[in-house]
Amino acid sequence: MSRSERWYTAGIGALLLGLLVTILITTEVRNDLDIFREASQAMLQGQDPYVLKYNEWYSYFYSPFFALLIAPLLTLSAAAAKVVWGLLGMAMLLRSARLAQLLAGPDRLAILREPRTWFFILLVLFQPIRDNFNSGQVTLLVVWASLEGLHRLRTGQWIWGALILGMAIDMKLIPIVLLPYLVYRGRWPHALAVLAAAVLLTFAPALVLGWERHVDLLASRQTLIDPTDVRHVLDEEEPSFIALGSLLSAYLSTEGGNTHTLSLPRTLMALDVGTIAVLLMLGRLLLAGLTLHFLRWPPFRPAPSGDHILWETSYLLLCTILIFPHQRNYSMLLAAPAVLWLVSGTVLRLRGAGIGKAWLFGCALAFLGFNTELLVGEFAPLYAHYKVKSFIVLLLIGMLMWLSPERSVLSGPASRS
Repeated sequence: MSRSERWYTAGIGALLLGLLVTILITTEVRNDLDIFREASQAMLQGQDPYVLKYNEWYSYFYSPFFALLIAPLLTLSAAAAKVVWGLLGMAMLLRSARLAQLLAGPDRLAILREPRTWFFILLVLFQPIRDNFNSGQVTLLVVWASLEGLHRLRTGQWIWGALILGMAIDMKLIPIVLLPYLVYRGRWPHALAVLAAAVLLTFAPALVLGWERHVDLLASRQTLIDPTDVRHVLDEEEPSFIALGSLLSAYLSTEGGNTHTLSLPRTLMALDVGTIAVLLMLGRLLLAGLTLHFLRWPPFRPAPSGDHILWETSYLLLCTILIFPHQRNYSMLLAAPAVLWLVSGTVLRLRGAGIGKAWLFGCALAFLGFNTELLVGEFAPLYAHYKVKSFIVLLLIGMLMWLSPERSVLSGPASRS
């Protein structure tokens, strides 16, 4: 190992140590894991966790199965549960890194074996990972389950793959974008297996709760997460929301905002909720349509390589930050595969065809956007007010579209284009 590699390895160690310290700090504060545990306990005691308020005004949005899944954490103290949850998150983080290596093509794999590559990936993602630990959130679980499920399906372990993806879909819906992806890639049996697993896990809690009560809970949850609800259209119950609905209502509506919204100007146009809903639908359709740029035509053909699967999955997870409502800063971790792709692809381009100054400027801007609260935290309300994270996601989408597998190679005609 060279001297520079030792320095980068030490840097990785320092960043991981910082994350471990963050996990310990969370034991002193209330976060979303407390909500999950309280909802689990309430459900087991016969209450409806979807009508209760936690920490005065927060709701529990996840599935009954997830509430049962985390029930063992009720046997621990709040502090111990947070340590266990954080360490599980660290394990999923490391496993996700390994899964990316298993998908990568030869050139990218060589890059992903270098400490400097992982140092820069971890540096860019440090704040969203930290946000997830601070919040006790499930984004690491979603990212890991998406990559692990696809890997298991790809390697013939379809039962495990289907159960892992089905669990993630039942829990938070976001990985449901992988179902049409599997269909488009001609993997019909896998898509059906995942769908069956999701349905199975959705209704499995009836074995514990009873059929009628479980159906009532599912109906209660559906009412809570109804996408046509005005609050999910405007999506500005909190300033930190960053999904497409939040972005549109921030700049194009006077009906958005909340009691914590800053008085600084940002409204470019005053549209009513109905118009915002139409624009939101069109925006989501556009994001869905962009998938064709990554999957290419014609449909029902397998991905050309593992590199293509990684590129495609990176976009699918990235766009969910804008598509699904109630996304916050910690949701930026859904961009982790995209960040890995862009960092490793940039290194490949630097060693091959080269890269322009505009691209490097975009990389710097993305890094700053990911870590604004960490670098200049006193202006956090300002970043939230102007939806900085939303624009960073749009920037990443554009960069990801350009840096295709054909453009991120060390040699060959594509690299000289």
